Amino acid sequence: MRLMKSTLLGTAAAIVVVAGAQAADLPTRKAAPVEQYVKICNVGGITGWTLPGSDTCVKLSGYITGQFTGGNLNTQYNFASYSTVANAVALTDPALAARLNTLAAANGNQATQRVLIAASDSQRNTTFYRDATGWTTRANFGFDFASNTAWGPLIGHFDINAENGNGFDTTGGYTYLNTGYVTWAGITAGKAASFYSFVGGGDNWANFFSPDQKGFNQPDVLAYTASFGGGFSATIALQSPGCNGGGGNCSAPAGSGGGTRFVQGGLVYGGQRWPDIVGQLHVTQGWGEAQISGVLHNVNVVSPGYEGEAGVLGCGISGVALFNCNNSQTKTGWGVDAGVKFLLPSFGAGDNFLITGSYTQSAVWYSGLPDGMWGENGQVNGNGQPMFMSDAFWNPLTNQWSTPTAWTISALLEHHFTPQFYVNLEGSVGQLKWSNMGGGCYVLGFGCGLAQAAQGPLSPSATSWLVGADIGWNPVTNLNFDLELMYQSTNQQKPSGFLGTVYNAGGVGGAIFVPGAWEGTSSGFAGRLRITRYF
Repeated sequence: MRLMKSTLLGTAAAIVVVAGAQAADLPTRKAAPVEQYVKICNVGGITGWTLPGSDTCVKLSGYITGQFTGGNLNTQYNFASYSTVANAVALTDPALAARLNTLAAANGNQATQRVLIAASDSQRNTTFYRDATGWTTRANFGFDFASNTAWGPLIGHFDINAENGNGFDTTGGYTYLNTGYVTWAGITAGKAASFYSFVGGGDNWANFFSPDQKGFNQPDVLAYTASFGGGFSATIALQSPGCNGGGGNCSAPAGSGGGTRFVQGGLVYGGQRWPDIVGQLHVTQGWGEAQISGVLHNVNVVSPGYEGEAGVLGCGISGVALFNCNNSQTKTGWGVDAGVKFLLPSFGAGDNFLITGSYTQSAVWYSGLPDGMWGENGQVNGNGQPMFMSDAFWNPLTNQWSTPTAWTISALLEHHFTPQFYVNLEGSVGQLKWSNMGGGCYVLGFGCGLAQAAQGPLSPSATSWLVGADIGWNPVTNLNFDLELMYQSTNQQKPSGFLGTVYNAGGVGGAIFVPGAWEGTSSGFAGRLRITRYF
């Protein structure tokens, strides 16, 4: 009994000693809060942490999104040349083939909307070879650096997108600077949202007509904004004249890449002469916001095959040098844009309605028409034929330049059924018109001569509309599920002097030419499921 008591007392003493030794290793007070080591800051609305050893507030942000897309596929129609039809009818109508070869020689055998060629095996663009579904993954990583000065916050921002895609609406695999700019004392300099655009493409990438140089396709800008109080401001800006802010130029048809020949359009970009000039008036108040803006756009283009050779004999409907080629054009395009957004808190937290519209002349990108659906200029999912999107058009048959006017109106209603569940209803309509496209005849031959057929080589008018709905779910903070369905239809008026469509060119059965077979309607639906994690 005495031995057991001694053992218990010794064990207890040992525990006390060990506990005392461990207690000596612990801090004698509570640990310091994290703010003692990382200082939280808020400068100019940017909340982050102070960079050690400086007064700069740093914020990290971004998102990761995975997207599955799909849409219907129909026959694709491309612009072709007169020689395409000549080859198809050479055996059955040699006289018509000869006339067509004369026209081909007169316009440098450029592709024209007067001749369509249907999807063929040799072109590898039939529905069999095209993807009906696809995948896109994007990672965005952004930095903000802000500090206070006597002239207001000095802010630097940049964010980078890394994308990988395949199949339908593929974006390829590349990394690029999305935005990167400096703001201070009303000055904005760098790759930033255009002050012309009222809204970008909405929550998604291309869901309605808008001059989307705000949510994507941002230009390089140098701007000054004056604030007048009460939410009113005015901005004057110079910006790069590119289609997408990455070096392209919309003096040549959209998608030409700037300075690169675009075969369908037959135009070559002649280089930047002066930046686009943008003016903006904006107001933000408790009821919402409104804006009106305008742009002056330089158009500098050269017709194909005649670069730097203005005044050279070689233009005329007969293919003989009738008069000098008026092959270059420098003019000023312009556009106006307006929009208003109303907050609707009485219907639900976060509810709003916006409407915006744009009107342009010789500045088609600013109209918003090229940005519908997948940015295919109305050729939905590659179905049908695209609209001829360019800031100018030169017809070597008549030695004339033509001018495009374009307008769009778009609306979006956002309603939140619950804080986690919402829907966006979207709708757009727009039109493109070309000058000097009247008169002429539909089919060369049968009493229609070369002089009449030389007129109106483009569709004089094209109208497109788009409707869609985006259903969103936010089950937890910073996680979004979006399911969007869209439908777009484009209808183009038949050009004067239209010949017809060549089917199965290069295929097993040989080329078949159908006179007057105009395919002016392009339509289709598309959908996407997107899952995004923000941080």
